[in-house]
This record gives sequence, structure tokens and C-alpha cells, in this order.
Amino acid sequence: MKKHRGKQRILWVGSFLLLLIISACSTSNATSNVSDKQKEESEKTVQYKTITGEQVEIPADPKRVVYIGQTIGDFLAMGIPVVGNNLPKDTPSYYEGKFEGIVDVGNPGDLETILTLKPDLIINGYYKAEAEHNEALSKIATTIPYNPALPYTERVKEMGNIFGKQKEAAQLIAKFEAQSQEMFDKLQLAEGETATVFYQLGKTLYVMGDRSFGAIIYGENGFAVPPAVQKSIIDVEGVSFVTISEEVLSKFAGDHLFVLVQDDDESKTAADRLLQSPIWGTLPAVKKGNVYFISNEWNTDNLLALEQLFKELPQWMKRP
Repeated sequence: MKKHRGKQRILWVGSFLLLLIISACSTSNATSNVSDKQKEESEKTVQYKTITGEQVEIPADPKRVVYIGQTIGDFLAMGIPVVGNNLPKDTPSYYEGKFEGIVDVGNPGDLETILTLKPDLIINGYYKAEAEHNEALSKIATTIPYNPALPYTERVKEMGNIFGKQKEAAQLIAKFEAQSQEMFDKLQLAEGETATVFYQLGKTLYVMGDRSFGAIIYGENGFAVPPAVQKSIIDVEGVSFVTISEEVLSKFAGDHLFVLVQDDDESKTAADRLLQSPIWGTLPAVKKGNVYFISNEWNTDNLLALEQLFKELPQWMKRP
């Protein structure tokens, strides 16, 4: 009887060990299959027509993106897995705490640093200015041209096409258009009421067009564009701003003036001198008190800044 029970135990233990081996093999095979599937998915590509008209293959679901350009806020807002960017030196308030895990690759992008990041897609906003550098980037990973100077609606659509997020892009645009409408409803602008964006950078004074902050204030429901701004900037292909002298201030000045000043001593000194000039005091907007000084960090229309901008602008203008 004892021998019989001993044999039963041996058979039971053997069967149990066999089951463990089979289970381990199954688990190993399952893990291997999942790993292979993930690898296969990461290697999938899709056809993409670039802004320059080229047809290229890009990763269908990129996991490690290097973006070289000024609108990193768009990528963060859309949940794009950016591992490298030419991060801003003076971090605006709306970026605070947002850059964790993103490596600063510098301008126009240090090749060795980017190589160590092992990107599967590089998006280059400097492709025109740095043609040779763009070619070097393309040897590291698939590199596509991108135009960060476009108004946010066009940028978001392009990002939707690149990352297969067309639906999310459309929802974001609809959200911000609704917020823009709400803002202008508060401002209660009269028909044809104009505005101008001046930018003091060092000793140079610029007039801005309908890009960056200009993209926020102009548009279907926004301020009208002064004729000189329309003719000299917006209607000229490839021009986003022009330099001006004090003598032609009145030509460009609208009913409201938004003055952006770079945060350095030279720019602040030049801005103070402008305010003391006789010509500045003759402008109708100045006489009516329709002048708003704004930190240069708001010269943007990136998605992370937009939500705050739509709330801040009425307060700058002292509108409820």
C-alpha cells in the first residue's frame, strides 16, 4: 500500500512539473508574441505628403519624436511623445513643469544629442534655413519639413495628418474657436475697429502681421487689420513682420495698440524712449488710452498658451 502511494505521489509531482513546464512555455510564447506584435506595430509605416509636396513613408505610430521648432506647446497639448526639442531659454509661464523628460537639443539641433535620443521621427521647422543640416538629420531618422509659422488652425490640421489624429485636431480647433468667439463677445468690438501689434526688440521696432499674437486678435470675429499692415505684411508672401521707424507710426497704428517688449534692458530702454517721443503722443489710440503693454512671452498662438490668452486679453483691455 505504501509503495502504491509512493508511486502515486511520484506520478502527481511529475504531472505537476510537466504542467509548470507547459505553462511556462505558453507564457513565454505569449510574451514573445506580444513583443513581436508590438515590434511589428512600431515598424508599420504610412504614406505622408509633406508640406513641400513630397510623398514619404513615416512611422504610423511614432514613439520617440524630435521636434525642432518654436511651437512645442502644440505637441504637448496634443500628447505627442516628444523626446527632444530646442527648448526656450526663458521658459514662459504656460510651459512651467511641462518639459520633464524632454532633452534640449539646441538650435538648430545638435546631431550627436539627437542621435543618442534614438528618434523614430524628426520634425524640422528649420528645414529651409538649414538645408545641409536637414539632410544630416534625415540620416538619423525619417525627417519631415514643418512650418511652425502657420496660424494654429493650420498647424493643428497638419499635426493631425502627421500623427493620424485628424479627429482630435478637429476637436481642438472647434474648442479654441469657441473660446475665441466667447472672448470677442466680451470685447464687443465695433465693426471695422482696428488693432496693431508692435514688437520692441532691442533698438528695433517691428509691426507684426497675422501670425503668433496677431493670429489671436485678427480673424473673422476679431479686430480689423489696418490697411498698411494688410498691404505691407499680410498680403506679401513669406512676410510675418516689418521693421518701422517712428516717422511712419501713424501709418500703421490702429484704433488699439498692443505693444510687446522683449524682456531685456536694451528693449525696455528703447520702449521708454518711444513712449516719450512727440509722434507717439499724437496717435489716436494713445490719446484714448487704448494701448496695452504685454510681456513678449505672449507673442505666440501655441496651444498651451491659447486658453490663457483668451482669458487674459479682455483683462489687459480692462473689459469684463
